Amino acid sequence: MLRGLYTAASGMLLCDQQSNSIRENIENLHHPGYRQESEQVTSFPRLLVNRLDTRSSLDGSLEKVPLGIMGTGVYAARKYYSSKPGQLRETGVKTDLALNSEGYFVVETLQGERYTRNGHFVLDPAGMLRTAGGNMVLGENGMIGPLPEDFIVDMDGTIRDKDNHQILGKIRIVNIPAEALQKDGLTELFISTVEPQEALPEEVRIHQGYVEESNVELVSQMVKTLQVSKAYAANQKVIQTNDNLLQKTVNEIGRV
Repeated sequence: MLRGLYTAASGMLLCDQQSNSIRENIENLHHPGYRQESEQVTSFPRLLVNRLDTRSSLDGSLEKVPLGIMGTGVYAARKYYSSKPGQLRETGVKTDLALNSEGYFVVETLQGERYTRNGHFVLDPAGMLRTAGGNMVLGENGMIGPLPEDFIVDMDGTIRDKDNHQILGKIRIVNIPAEALQKDGLTELFISTVEPQEALPEEVRIHQGYVEESNVELVSQMVKTLQVSKAYAANQKVIQTNDNLLQKTVNEIGRV
């Protein structure tokens, strides 16, 4: 009975974490470049359950009779971020860049390099390309800028002066496996647990004047909300049943 309580409790804790992820996804439904998050569910080690029986023993000693495998609960091993691309929305702003391919923009923070799909960039007073949060956007040769007021970004990330077509730099794009992504605290930036691979020029497709919307699927999140709610209620019922059995064990059997 106690093991049943722990198993059901682990299920309720997982449901609570899943509910938090669903809330986070829906809150960021219209946040450019947001990656839908979910939990990678892992089960605790399973146990082989045996029954002690004397009937199958010739000398009357206790003998173990296998009953089967019993699960001991589940937990969220880590967060998983969907790599499915979001839809592109036209803004007409020359500093807005959208990736219509795999990969991530690279930005420089005080803690080192970070990665993002949010291409809503701005030019600071010195003409340097930055994120809306103030981090420097990196190119293949370091920081990008100073840039003129009018510039063009080719699909492969090459930046040119619109007037004389002089090459001013090239935006750095890296590929990171979905399982290697970790969110940098509460920010929209990511950390990679492996060394990112530089994207090949022919694989990069950048659209200037667009931003990539979040890849959250609202319908699937609403369906998942119902599933999590039902799973939570079922685990709650298991705990209530086991609690009632424990009360009977203590209050009634104890008096015999």
